[in-house]
Amino acid sequence: MPMRAERTKTMAVLAVLLAASLAGCLGGEGSEDDNNPISMNVHYDATAGTITELVQNGAVLSTSGVELSFDFARVTSKAGMMKTFTFDPGDDEEGVNAVTVNANDQAEITYTYQTHGMFTAILSATDESGNEASMELILRIDKEIDWTQTNTDEPDAMVLATSPDCECPTPEHLAVQSTITNRNEIIPGTQITVTWHLNDPGGEEQAFHTEQIGDGQEASWAHNQYNVEGGDWNLNVTIDAGNDSIDIHHIVTIAYETVESPPNPLATEGTEQESDSLSV
Repeated sequence: MPMRAERTKTMAVLAVLLAASLAGCLGGEGSEDDNNPISMNVHYDATAGTITELVQNGAVLSTSGVELSFDFARVTSKAGMMKTFTFDPGDDEEGVNAVTVNANDQAEITYTYQTHGMFTAILSATDESGNEASMELILRIDKEIDWTQTNTDEPDAMVLATSPDCECPTPEHLAVQSTITNRNEIIPGTQITVTWHLNDPGGEEQAFHTEQIGDGQEASWAHNQYNVEGGDWNLNVTIDAGNDSIDIHHIVTIAYETVESPPNPLATEGTEQESDSLSV
């Protein structure tokens, strides 16, 4: 074969391979097969949130989950009426938490996350002809723990369970905001020395901070801990000098990297009109 013909053939093969790779890259979340008659036009206002837990003197007083809603009302099929809509939250191994609704009865699915993690949720729909389409979303659920212990000279450890309830990355960081108040109800006019200790699941100290607190005064510590491994971390407070009782107030956020899927809200009438005017 002549050299020019061989080179032409090689370039043609490379062009085909490049086109195939680009075609794969152009597909995204919610992209459908050209042969699939179902259009997955799902709307959702949020793809992230923060669970809040309130703990006082060792008792969990309340836990508020993250409620997310998904509107399937504009999912359609060229092959007929829609039959079912399904939301699999991705917060369990077997998919037992998946929610399926009859498309004739409702088009919105609301789910409340009670555990933190970066979840891969699957949204799917079927029509009356047996066709099925699906899309994936990455949802970020952080957790904030508001923890207090009052009038104590033997502080308890605050336990931070950082292992997510999914096969997903561990948290990006722990955000610590803590305040200690010197009650000084024993000997007026004295001060105390306290130290915060943040220990990893292996018991190794990863951060600490020491403060002297005067009579009736308070001191605070703010710290962001990165390289967070899964397991039980501990935030401890020690009273290094003085015998006064103290009040402790920790607010710790178990935070994940902000790489969740972008929201896809339903455009309001005003937004649609503005968009139309800009396109003219």
